[in-house]
Amino acid sequence: MLSLSLVFCAIVALVTAQAATQAPTACPAGWNKYKDRCYFFDNNAKIWVDAEAACQGMGGNLASVRSDDENTFLRTLTNNATTWLGGTDCQTAGAWFWMDGTQMLARFWCPLKPDNQLSQCCLQMNTGENKCWDDVPCNSTLPFVCARHI
Repeated sequence: MLSLSLVFCAIVALVTAQAATQAPTACPAGWNKYKDRCYFFDNNAKIWVDAEAACQGMGGNLASVRSDDENTFLRTLTNNATTWLGGTDCQTAGAWFWMDGTQMLARFWCPLKPDNQLSQCCLQMNTGENKCWDDVPCNSTLPFVCARHI
């Protein structure tokens, strides 16, 4: 009987350890799943650095965009509201990167944008009738989108 109890305990411990090491497959409450990431739209306007800090506090970053379909998803998620994303060139004018380390390949800039002025080094989406990207001063207050991997 004792050996059966030990086997049972070992199996429970093994299953519990395995479950703890498996990556979650769902997004936290209030987040929206799209492909391999979860997204959270916060309609409370913040300056860019405070929006990034809020995202980091939730285990993510301001959202990066990797494809046309992801850009379309984010436009839908934000109801086409002008919104902060995680792109910046504040370190070096014209050297755009995403805060989450993703390479900036997909670009949906408005015509003649970015203008690569250090006074306008944070990326907003859903600008104008084309709902494109623009580089603007980071002290503007806007809603924002956070993203985190599942």
